[in-house]
Amino acid sequence: MIIDLESIFNVEGLSADLDYEIDMSGEELDGAFPFKTPVRVRGRVANTTGIVEINAEASYELTMPCSRCAQETVHKMSTEIYHTLVRQVENENNDDFLTVTDLRYDLDPLVREDILLSMPYKFLCSDDCKGLCPKCGKNLNEGPCSCKPETDPRLEALRQLLDNNE
Repeated sequence: MIIDLESIFNVEGLSADLDYEIDMSGEELDGAFPFKTPVRVRGRVANTTGIVEINAEASYELTMPCSRCAQETVHKMSTEIYHTLVRQVENENNDDFLTVTDLRYDLDPLVREDILLSMPYKFLCSDDCKGLCPKCGKNLNEGPCSCKPETDPRLEALRQLLDNNE
């Protein structure tokens, strides 16, 4: 969504509401395309004391495989979008402000970046997910597998001693 900021920058106290959707279905994350539905962005762009602030929230659903058991999970999430836009800055290395030169600003790349930067590094179907058996691959959430537990080779001599005493 391209925002025309000329009137907002020129009139202190002026604001405009944001309410639109972004299609992020083409975004790939860890080999999956998690955005099955559009991202909803709601908020406001407002001029306060000569600077323009974007204050919005992006709401969306992520459909990702569980990081432990690979079962598809759906997470409802939201990301706060807050940025300050200015016409010019004295120090170009200042990351606190976004410089707007032509008074038109495309909000979509900013929202995409904020959403992708806020992603969790792993997705779980539940906090107590047991994952997959490393030997046979059975989903341990569905019950135990028939694999024998492996003994640490460093403890093999101790296991043999215990077996001899029985």
